[in-house]
Amino acid sequence: MKIFNTLMVGTVLAVIAQTTVAAPNKNTVYFKDPAIAGSGCPAGSSEFVITPDGSTLSILFDNYIAEPGNKSCSIALPVHIPNGFQVSNMTADFRGFVKGRAELRRSYFFAGNRTPTLKTQLYKRHGDDYIVRDNLMPMTESWSRCGQDVNMRINSRIRTKDRYSNISVDSLDLSNGVVFHLQYRRCHN
Repeated sequence: MKIFNTLMVGTVLAVIAQTTVAAPNKNTVYFKDPAIAGSGCPAGSSEFVITPDGSTLSILFDNYIAEPGNKSCSIALPVHIPNGFQVSNMTADFRGFVKGRAELRRSYFFAGNRTPTLKTQLYKRHGDDYIVRDNLMPMTESWSRCGQDVNMRINSRIRTKDRYSNISVDSLDLSNGVVFHLQYRRCHN
């Protein structure tokens, strides 16, 4: 199964690499390569894809599974911000599988700032896929400084509620993972 998973992720990455979309423009906002670490995402257990224009990031996990128990994953995501612009978190989609009772916790912030921790209780008696979309603009009006690159931080934790449950954020079927989008605007003088 691990070989198949690696082959599929490699195939998806190769297809994206062949796409003929413009590279990030220094005068636009774009994602840079993230640093990913934690008990649910140890080194070498995740893959990420940034669209060629740098506007969307997808992270696919191999081992972000709690069966039962709890795991965590922290992401430091550098974002390029050109002069005259500032960014804010906009949406994030977590996809995975849950059987029984479990919880997904996550927080998003720019280095040095904090936002509330979001908690979603999940229950699928016989097991099923889930998707949790966070629309972060109503939650906070946190904007980066004008024209300065920033590190966005994403901390997440999955936890089962009993010894018969399991939850994952993983790449087994390639529809699972996390997708982040940014909102940006011209700076206000």
